[in-house]
Amino acid sequence: MRLKSSLVVTAAALATVVTPLLAGPAAAASGTEATVSTNSYYGRMVIGWGINPYRLDPIQIVAQDRATDGYVVGIRLVTNGETGHRVWSMRTVPSGQTTASWTTYLQAGWIDNAYFEVCKIGASSGAIASCEASAVMNNPFDDSSM
Repeated sequence: MRLKSSLVVTAAALATVVTPLLAGPAAAASGTEATVSTNSYYGRMVIGWGINPYRLDPIQIVAQDRATDGYVVGIRLVTNGETGHRVWSMRTVPSGQTTASWTTYLQAGWIDNAYFEVCKIGASSGAIASCEASAVMNNPFDDSSM
């Protein structure tokens, strides 16, 4: 009985050491977060960075319209990396709502950094009146060894 108990304890200890090694970098993900806040609008993104494959997953997005000023609030991701400077599609708070949230992902090669813009958009014209950028969120992984 004592030998069986020792084997179980040894196997459990080995599993806690070996499992993370087998998971490798594909399982590694680190999150960064930024917010933009004014009297008119609020935006927040939390980005999970992953490698092998290079992927932002999940990307959690929240946008809030805080003013009844005739503008629609939109939020869009901007990335810089191996595919260059990319401005991704705008997501807008639907008419009649004050807050919207989305969870998505992005797979676009190595991304060095990302930030987002919260924008006021003319409700009737669809033209962007103004945007405010978040702080830059840098990729927490070092790609020099890749």
